Amino acid sequence: MKDKNNIKLDITSLIGGGGGEEGESSSSSSSSSNNNSVNSSISTIDTIKIGSHRDIKGDELFNLLEISRVPREDDIFVKEFGLKSIGTIGGICLLIGNITGPGMVNISYEFQQGGWILTTLGYILMLTLSSLAGLFIIESMSTIPGNSRFQLRVEFTMICRFYFGKWGYILSQFFINASLQITNIASIIICSQVMDSIIIFIFKKTCGVSFSEGWVCVSHENANTSPFSGTMFFTIGYLSIIAVIVPLGFMNLNDNIKIQTACVIIMFIIVTSWLIIFILLGLDASNLPPIGSINGISQILGNSMFNYAFITTVPSWVNESKPNVNLKKSIWVSSSISTCIFILIGVFGGLAFSNMSSTSDILSLINASSKSNIFSKFSVYFFPFIVLASSIPVFSIIVRYNLTQNRLMHPRYANFIAILLPWIIVIPFQTGDWLNKISNYSSLFFNSVANFIIPFALYLKSIQFKHRNHISNDQKLILQELSFETIDWAENDFIQTHFKSLTHVPKKYSKRIAQISLIILSITIPIVIITNFYFNN
Repeated sequence: MKDKNNIKLDITSLIGGGGGEEGESSSSSSSSSNNNSVNSSISTIDTIKIGSHRDIKGDELFNLLEISRVPREDDIFVKEFGLKSIGTIGGICLLIGNITGPGMVNISYEFQQGGWILTTLGYILMLTLSSLAGLFIIESMSTIPGNSRFQLRVEFTMICRFYFGKWGYILSQFFINASLQITNIASIIICSQVMDSIIIFIFKKTCGVSFSEGWVCVSHENANTSPFSGTMFFTIGYLSIIAVIVPLGFMNLNDNIKIQTACVIIMFIIVTSWLIIFILLGLDASNLPPIGSINGISQILGNSMFNYAFITTVPSWVNESKPNVNLKKSIWVSSSISTCIFILIGVFGGLAFSNMSSTSDILSLINASSKSNIFSKFSVYFFPFIVLASSIPVFSIIVRYNLTQNRLMHPRYANFIAILLPWIIVIPFQTGDWLNKISNYSSLFFNSVANFIIPFALYLKSIQFKHRNHISNDQKLILQELSFETIDWAENDFIQTHFKSLTHVPKKYSKRIAQISLIILSITIPIVIITNFYFNN
């Protein structure tokens, strides 16, 4: 047996990338009995040195670090995370549901104001950047030793802790969870208002408890905000969506997939009905200029970026995907289908309606059109509820995952913050729109950092990690904690080599693409925030 001071590990083998830019095959098999002797010899080593002479298979690192693959015997803990049961269709529907959202109703106006050429290019650009961000964060996950085929349970914030360290972990917890929670707060407000409108549409009135007037009922809708004018403690619409949505937040991500799939199917049906109505109304090329106004052009990237804020859900989706899911294709298919939907609604809606105002959206225009019917009216009412309500439990679950992994917070407190706190915050603001406006600006800031800046920065740090000559004590402890928290060790059998974001692009060019993307986003995001604030005011 070799002396422990002479033992050196090949980092590219440890992370499954062995031998070159293109990546080599990584093994997920258990180490042999010979490696058990290595375990005992290095058990006292504080920092594991990494060289280039000892070829160790990827998952043998767990033996070298004396890490067990046995999860904690804790029933409560086991229930915190889902198993690898999300298939290809379910995963694609989950991602599409997180990409398509409330921004869809204003896309036709954006195309008219910005012009169809530049707006289309803006959406294609964000399609590319968001897909790359998703793929790069997946590759960063696979670079973590022992996770070459996604055997470990690694949430977004834990990836940040592994590569960024303690302070990066704290900042990432703040930005990632804030972006998800702010989006949920805005969604809850809109869903509550829409549900009250649905109740009026069906039952001719809705009721609630006002802070100043007590029990009140209304029978008329408000086109922009809640049907109620006063500050409400609760409304029937608010209580209705609590009863439907909150229980879903206590479930795991894989348990919500059937609901996500159903909502995406309904969304496809509604969008198809819209396109038919657009065609029946008549398409006029003069309604949609190729190049729009300065005001419209300045807001193209901000509007399109808002629609592609789905990357925060990617690590949790990867953790619970079945071992035969093609992750790379799922990312590209989801983002491409969503982009096609955006462009179709933008172009056909822009051609069908003339001189759209900043306060108009597809829902109100369809409802007021001559081709409106009972189905279109139902789609107008249910579309915001379908696209928003389905995403609220997903974001709550991901916040809970981030807060409970590494035992950062007890499940009881994590559930309160992730699931219940947003519903409490919105109570005094159910009938107003100013909190929603604030949420939009803060969401733009937090979402852009969490969904675009952090993933590219993580990828660049993962490349640096490959070239380092040691694994720190903190990273060793992280790997131990991840092994305890992994309750499903199934490996992605579709991946025969180390996961590579851009298969036919050399690693050095992938790095440059990430660096250029990060620079572009670092310049663009502040401009987007400033222009949105300036022109909207």
